[in-house]
Amino acid sequence: MRADTLKHSSQKTETMQLVGLQGPDCADSVDRALWVLPGVTQVSVSLTHQKATITYETAQVSITHLQKAIKDAGFESLKPVHGEDGNCCGGCGG
Repeated sequence: MRADTLKHSSQKTETMQLVGLQGPDCADSVDRALWVLPGVTQVSVSLTHQKATITYETAQVSITHLQKAIKDAGFESLKPVHGEDGNCCGGCGG
């Protein structure tokens, strides 16, 4: 990849709490729904922790697109899991 291409690329990682995962098939459904989105570069769905961690190109996909894909797969997502994405909303002073 060319160096000037890297300057325009902006990846972000989000961790979302998932609601409604009942087993491995549910986790697989969320995983597949996220992978088909353009710009998604990494997906990790934890059935145990009921969370999805997604890395994506911000120029190609937004958090709204990620949430819609999860909803279309039949599940609810709560965004973000405070502090797990490396960001703070500022409300706690953290």
